Amino acid sequence: MILAGHQSSVYAPQPTVAAKVTRCRGTAAFTLLELMLALGIFAMVLTAIYSTWTAVLRSARAGNDVAAIAQRGRLAARTIEDALLSAVMFQANAPLYTFDTDTSSDFAALSLVARLPSSFPGSGYFGDLVVRRVVFSIEQAADGTNDLILRQLPILAAETPKEKEHSIVLARDVRRFNLEFLGQPGLSARSRDGEWLNEWAFTNMLPWVVRFTLGFGGATDNQGRPKDITVRTVLLPSIAVPIAASQSPAAMGFQPGPLQPGQDPAAGLPPGPGTIPNSSARFRPGQLPGG
Repeated sequence: MILAGHQSSVYAPQPTVAAKVTRCRGTAAFTLLELMLALGIFAMVLTAIYSTWTAVLRSARAGNDVAAIAQRGRLAARTIEDALLSAVMFQANAPLYTFDTDTSSDFAALSLVARLPSSFPGSGYFGDLVVRRVVFSIEQAADGTNDLILRQLPILAAETPKEKEHSIVLARDVRRFNLEFLGQPGLSARSRDGEWLNEWAFTNMLPWVVRFTLGFGGATDNQGRPKDITVRTVLLPSIAVPIAASQSPAAMGFQPGPLQPGQDPAAGLPPGPGTIPNSSARFRPGQLPGG
């Protein structure tokens, strides 16, 4: 019995090499369900990465658009403000220095003469001609939107096709451009002192204060108004120079005579530049007209 059992263990059939390889391959392979699950997880990861990337791109695009609109609004408002702060007018040549505005349509228009700084847009085109007429107007672009256009030309030059072509687009897609004026108390019987005027009919005078409103972009609020609105109030530091201040004493027929002992050399001279009759009636420093 012992021998028979020993013989059976010695002569039992052993597994072949092919069977071992088949068994190993069967245990190392992935099933179809595992492959489908792995592909599904991989697809979910790719979808999450793509969604995150597109969200980042949309946020960056929206941020760039907002920054561009804000910068455009600041540039346009600063250009109009610089022109108003540099406004000049001489009554001796009133037809050349008219202060023209048009507020009858949906968009306002402004034309004035100013002594512009070198940093003003387009100054390099005119060189040393710092006294120029500047015009701000709204014109329709090719895509149907409205652009704020700046045109300027020397004060003694007529508008030619060359100057007309030299225009600068200050802002695109403008939805609002309004002007309001604050004049000298008692200047107009139609308005009370300190009341804002929607139109300026005195082309040979400069208003004390100008308030302008710019609206940009297609987005509107519940009342249909642009969401991006810039409002600036500009106090003009200059007034119209009277004829007497712009002429020399000889041109006014003044002939200086011999001075008496103790006599003021300036006695009898006409008012010089910067001398404003009844200047005490104007507003005090730091106080707006009508305030």
